[in-house]
Amino acid sequence: MSHQPKHVFVDANVWIGMGQGFKKAEASTLEELVEHGLIKILSTDLTISEVTKHFRNSDVERLEPLTKGELSKAAKQLMGIDIPVLDREALRSTFFARHKKLVSLQMITRMKAEIRSIDSVKPNHVLSQYTDGTGLFGASAKKNQFPDAFVFAAISSDVSAEKPLIIWSLDGDFTQACEQHPHIAQVKTMPKLLNALGIEPEGESMIQLLEQRPDLFEVPLEDAIIGESVEARDVDDADVEVLGIERVRAVTVTSLYRVNGEADQYIGFGRCEPEALVHFTAPDWDTAIYDSEDKVRIPLESVEGEVEVELDEFGFSFLAIIKDNQVESVQNLQVSDLSVLSTMMASEDYR
Repeated sequence: MSHQPKHVFVDANVWIGMGQGFKKAEASTLEELVEHGLIKILSTDLTISEVTKHFRNSDVERLEPLTKGELSKAAKQLMGIDIPVLDREALRSTFFARHKKLVSLQMITRMKAEIRSIDSVKPNHVLSQYTDGTGLFGASAKKNQFPDAFVFAAISSDVSAEKPLIIWSLDGDFTQACEQHPHIAQVKTMPKLLNALGIEPEGESMIQLLEQRPDLFEVPLEDAIIGESVEARDVDDADVEVLGIERVRAVTVTSLYRVNGEADQYIGFGRCEPEALVHFTAPDWDTAIYDSEDKVRIPLESVEGEVEVELDEFGFSFLAIIKDNQVESVQNLQVSDLSVLSTMMASEDYR
């Protein structure tokens, strides 16, 4: 599939709605869209702080009684239990640091977001918009729009026809600014985001059609990984190159989307566990000598050959042509996991 990932900014109110740890289904869908290169998530340091602040306040609120002496006194009088009075400001500071670390980890590691700093925005740029009533400072805008104005300036600095931006926000704070920019669109729901990306989710019945034809994936899979290097888990320092696919043991289609405006075309995401023929070159550890000074084994020779291996499960994206409930072809398959591990089926193949 030849496509460039669409830049998507997810507002703080959306992340907050996904809950601590971003556990709701919408977060999993975002993660999948990121994994398969359909979107690139943009965020800012201020957005992370806003999400962090909300989660911090929520936790502090639940522990609020412990910051007041009345609870401690009552526990002592009625139950004979000593409950310490917590320092509210220390609690807020500790919880903020904890949640900021967790939110940043989710953003960077899981969502692979590009984090932009609002320090890159010149204050005069925002102040000019405030004076002119443009951007986020329209007549119907909230009085205090400065935080969002800095966020908007940071995420929209490189927007163009070739690099459009989608803003997913639950409120209307960005609406006027989006309407004023020809290459920025705003959505308020996940279905609207998918529609802006030009795709619509399909149901289980269509997914089953694809899973019933694993044979159609064999050639596209081979084209995608032939010549790729993989790592041998059970042989140290082996160089392994895929020569071809022998068979595909299992294909699981995790999700499927109809391409808007393209009859019978579907973008799919899946996982599989193929068996492959590989060429290997590896040190001959059986004839290695032991260096007593460095306490390491040093191989003097190497071995090479071809062997059939089982590849670990990996993810991929593909384009499917489905007409009249019949899968005609699977095309343009792209593997998302570059460092696929392989386990050699028999160690004697290296001897």
